[in-house]
Amino acid sequence: MKYSYYTFKHPHDARAVEIVDLPDKVERYFYLHDGVPCASYMPPSAELSLNEGAGDMLTDFIDNPDRVLYVSSRAQEVLASRGLIGGAIELLPFVLLDKRGRRVRDPYAIANPLMRVECLDLERSKCRRRTGGQNQIVEVKLLHVREDAIPEQAQLFRLAELPKLMVIRSDLLAALQEAGITGVAVHPVGTNIQG
Repeated sequence: MKYSYYTFKHPHDARAVEIVDLPDKVERYFYLHDGVPCASYMPPSAELSLNEGAGDMLTDFIDNPDRVLYVSSRAQEVLASRGLIGGAIELLPFVLLDKRGRRVRDPYAIANPLMRVECLDLERSKCRRRTGGQNQIVEVKLLHVREDAIPEQAQLFRLAELPKLMVIRSDLLAALQEAGITGVAVHPVGTNIQG
């Protein structure tokens, strides 16, 4: 079956809530950019707050500047129904506090994709590399993937060449949309990645 692929983007919805305090609350939060298992660094009692400067609309995927997937119980159910929880995605429950410091009723978690797939099409993509001898990719401005390098089970994964960049497959995106999941915004592969 032929799939399309997408990367996540900032939804730019001023009405929606946002979380910005992850770096202050979670030790080694930066491991979440690399797909490193983080259960030992983020206990379920960790409290994250909604940003007072953002909107009030609670979404299933909560926007944030840290490139982390904050997902509601409804979104978690879709991921679980696709067989992704446990192997491909680590769920890290946390306590979400509203703008008044009260616990939000719906249980949220960070969905931490653990699968890395080396599939960057270097010839067609536009990338920025670290200067010096390492030649490491530090940014992808236009992503193309080698679809033949992507395993059949890879529905939500990290680009091995730049793990902070997460890729979602079209059938999983469709399942989220069919379930009415809110807050998901994507760039199709082959378009400029902005914001």
